[in-house]
Amino acid sequence: MGINHRGEHKRKKTGGKKALRRKKRNNRAGSQPSNTRIGNTKVVDKRSRGGNVKHKALRLTEGTFTFQSTSNSYVTQLKEVMYHPSSNELIRTNTLTKSSVVKVDAEPFLGDLEKIGAQEKDKMLYECAGKGYLYGIITSRPGQEGIASGEILQGKKLQFYSALFKKNKI
Repeated sequence: MGINHRGEHKRKKTGGKKALRRKKRNNRAGSQPSNTRIGNTKVVDKRSRGGNVKHKALRLTEGTFTFQSTSNSYVTQLKEVMYHPSSNELIRTNTLTKSSVVKVDAEPFLGDLEKIGAQEKDKMLYECAGKGYLYGIITSRPGQEGIASGEILQGKKLQFYSALFKKNKI
């Protein structure tokens, strides 16, 4: 049985099923989830409704992350998924979706850390950078856009998610 978004499963006030009034339409068809993982980059183009094209990322190795303090964006390597609000299964399988917290390579951001004086202002951020990684949250939808972009966690957000990492013993 295929995936569809027909909306023809509605019921009457009495609780009975409504009769189907039309055939299946191709423009109401759905597709399997892409479940984007960390690995060698593989992006598939998928035609969608109206002739538009969705770029489904099946695997990604890098993403574009913005450092909010300086508003600079850099392409950096993705290392692993650290936290996901929906499911621990997505953490275990390293699945990239919107709102995933990922560990990224810190090298491109070292100049910005020096610029803002992170050693005094944000000690937790500076410690992570010293170990060679930073934490970022994905704000794009890799399964539909084909790229992973997001922002680097700093300040209160970094403290909040660090507490969750300790709670989950990650």
